[in-house]
Amino acid sequence: MSGAAKELHVAQTALGIQIRNLEEELGVALLERHSRGVRATPSGELLRLHAEEILAKVDEAKRAVRTMAAGRNSTVRLGVTPSIVRLVGDEIVTQLGDMLPGTNLHLIEDFSFVLMRQLQQGELNCALTFALDIDSRFSRRALLEEDLFFFAAKTEGGEEGPITFREVISHELALTGTQDVVTRTLGAICERLGMTLNVAYEVQSIRAVKNLVSKGAAAAVMPWGAAEGEITKGEFVARRIISPAVVRTLAFVAPQDRALTGIGPDFDAFIDAIADRLCSAEGPITRKLA
Repeated sequence: MSGAAKELHVAQTALGIQIRNLEEELGVALLERHSRGVRATPSGELLRLHAEEILAKVDEAKRAVRTMAAGRNSTVRLGVTPSIVRLVGDEIVTQLGDMLPGTNLHLIEDFSFVLMRQLQQGELNCALTFALDIDSRFSRRALLEEDLFFFAAKTEGGEEGPITFREVISHELALTGTQDVVTRTLGAICERLGMTLNVAYEVQSIRAVKNLVSKGAAAAVMPWGAAEGEITKGEFVARRIISPAVVRTLAFVAPQDRALTGIGPDFDAFIDAIADRLCSAEGPITRKLA
């Protein structure tokens, strides 16, 4: 206690009173007092962790304000899914340079559920994600809807054209794990319609899914952008799913307090430009949302 009081430049008695007042307010003991000094209780340790997080946010806010005042470049870490990168291309980095001078953009590519985890851990400033579950600390702006496709290896005389959802789930499917948006969306539709989802292969990468499809070992449900290269080469056949369609929603997710991230209103225009480009891309079936 004496060391803490000295570091805080307050009297030890005053510090003790403040801690006791806080314990009375919270209704729990924060410190265990013994002859050799004090140590934090489990409740005290939990409060310490939250306090450190709050102080770190205060420091981050100060840095953001000072950076803005000094007119220095800001860095925005934007999470995107693999299918977005394949359709939009890396040139969005140079496009941002034209739209927002003084902003350095870092793209981080991963599955939607991974991007949300990185957002929650403070590793990203914002994300373009199809995630279904959004933490209350973040705002969500829906941008567009996208229909998913059924993919199979292209064979001579193979079926093409639309395919019903019931036909889709009758195939052995390769999917990317139970946390992935596509798998969860398929599961939700099956539950609603009283059907059973047949997952033959559960893998952790789009590349592995496509390898299984190319070998004819399984079919897959994916966004168009995930297999654009294979479609162009004539390796895969892409069939639109109907009755019902399998749809996912792309949203821009950022902290509720955007001032701490350096994301201003102009960044929304950049995000809208990405959505426009996705909607105009050849192949995927998308619908812009208001």
